[in-house]
Amino acid sequence: MSDVSIGVVGATGEVGRQALEALVRREVDPEAVRAFASEKSVGESLDLGEGSLDVEALSDDMFRGLDTVVLAVPPEVARPLAERAQAQGTWVVDCSGAFRLDEKVPLVVPGVNERIIDRPFPGRVVGLASASAQLVAAALEPLKKKLGLVLADATLLVGAAWKGKGGVERLSLQTAQLMNGKEPEVELFPHRLAFNLIPGAGDFEQGLSGLERQVMVELARAWAGEGLPALTATAVLVPTYHGTMAVLSAHCQRPADADAVRELLKAETDLKLLDDPGQHIYPMPMLSNDDPAVHVGRVRAHGGRVQLVACVDNACRMADAAVEIALELPSKDETRH
Repeated sequence: MSDVSIGVVGATGEVGRQALEALVRREVDPEAVRAFASEKSVGESLDLGEGSLDVEALSDDMFRGLDTVVLAVPPEVARPLAERAQAQGTWVVDCSGAFRLDEKVPLVVPGVNERIIDRPFPGRVVGLASASAQLVAAALEPLKKKLGLVLADATLLVGAAWKGKGGVERLSLQTAQLMNGKEPEVELFPHRLAFNLIPGAGDFEQGLSGLERQVMVELARAWAGEGLPALTATAVLVPTYHGTMAVLSAHCQRPADADAVRELLKAETDLKLLDDPGQHIYPMPMLSNDDPAVHVGRVRAHGGRVQLVACVDNACRMADAAVEIALELPSKDETRH
């Protein structure tokens, strides 16, 4: 059982709740876990294994006594909280994206560069790549290592939970309104999402949406100095609640047939191969629900071209990776003195 004391900020949200589940899976002492959220959630009781945990309010000295904190809050909230935590001697794993472009803050993409935290870095904050970037990286990294990935195209099919709990609620409301013959109000998303597809996630700049730029920038940081492959991304919001699916087309230096590619994917511990299309077995959001692993399938290969489909539960993946990093960071104090 881990003796690391850990706090989860944003514990009532999608990622926060999954972080508590991840702590239970890793058998962290329940007495060493604290949950924080906004004022409206204070006093709420959250499940923690066979027990429960009361939500605490945000306060000036909330991080004192904690080894690590996971921030599962919006970026504008994460920044001041991270500064406060550092000042109180607490390590920070940020899921918000507030520090993903900060070159002084290590950005972890699980399965690609997680050992970056072994190197000295200023401060006590570690950024975690977005779930979409993790999804693409997990599926492409085996090809990059073994086949020499040159370029890849990623089409991302993104569920409503990309906008958090509010996105899920908005999709439910829009669906109910349409089923009752009412035209739904458009909020959070640029257009109605229910019974629709929106080819854009985030604000556009130079022809790319926010999520597309984010994935490309994050993977460029993770793969920097390692023969950086060319990557393009297209994001489409789809009317499902949870999960992201990536349709990937990769071009590699070395040829491989589909069976060889399957063997590469099966060898990765954080991937699950679901690839028997004749029996209708392939990755789908409903199968990846509450599973931190990336599901891959629909493998096709000819020469140096590989096509496949990958799927992940965004919140579960983010939370599991954040907790794994959070439990390891306190050991870094021994090498800083």
